[in-house]
Order: sequence, then C-alpha cells, then structure tokens
Amino acid sequence: MRLFFDTNVLLNFALDEPGGAESKQCVMLCAMGAHEGWIAWHSLSNIHYVIRGRTKSKTHAMRTIISLLNWAEVAETAKSDANKATAYGMSDFEDALQLVAAEACGADVLITRNTKDFKTSTILVMTPEEFLAAHPPQC
Repeated sequence: MRLFFDTNVLLNFALDEPGGAESKQCVMLCAMGAHEGWIAWHSLSNIHYVIRGRTKSKTHAMRTIISLLNWAEVAETAKSDANKATAYGMSDFEDALQLVAAEACGADVLITRNTKDFKTSTILVMTPEEFLAAHPPQC
C-alpha cells in the first residue's frame, strides 16, 4: 500500500510527542518494506525548520531529514499542482499542498493528525492510530 505522510505525523514521531509511538509504527512499516512511504517536497524544509527551532540542534534536524530520505519517496509536483491546491478552497493552504502531493504520487492513504482538515479529500485519510487498527502490523 502507498502511504503518504503529512508533516505533522513525521514531526510527532521525530519530536517524541504524544502519539509519536503510533506515528513511528507507521513509519517503521514503510522503512521495513511492508508499505511504500511518500512525503511532500515542502515537508522536508518544514520538518528541518521546526526541529531545528524546537531542539536548537542543526544536527538533529539534518539527521531527521537523512532518515526520512532513507525510507520515503518524495512526490513529484509542479506548478500545475500548486495551482490545483489554490482551487481546493481548504482553510489551510499547506494542507492543500499535502493533498495534491498525495494525489500526485497515487497514494492509497494520507496519514495525518488532523483528518478534519481533509474532509474533501478524494484519498482515504486516517490518523496513525486508525491506520494501525485497520491494517495491523504482521509479526
């Protein structure tokens, strides 16, 4: 299955926030090859910026980016996708960019912490907990 990760899930795991264990489980399923993991190009800069700001560590921020690039593919998007995002009318433009990136890579599921912001999505949207309940890891 092709899983697309919203930035908030990746930050949740990287910063060891509440719910980070479930986010990590979803990520590990991709890292181990059980599913394909995908992210948006702009997530990389957002993740680096937030982690560097919160931890005051350039090293932690860059290690996180390198780790992401070891297991995740980056969805290819273009100007036409950005224009498409502007037409979605979503309250958060960054969420619209996430959605068009998920569409561009042919994601089966968009995993996010804020499912309510993706009510108009044509892609199935789930929290990490919902995904794990519906698709329990095989031992």
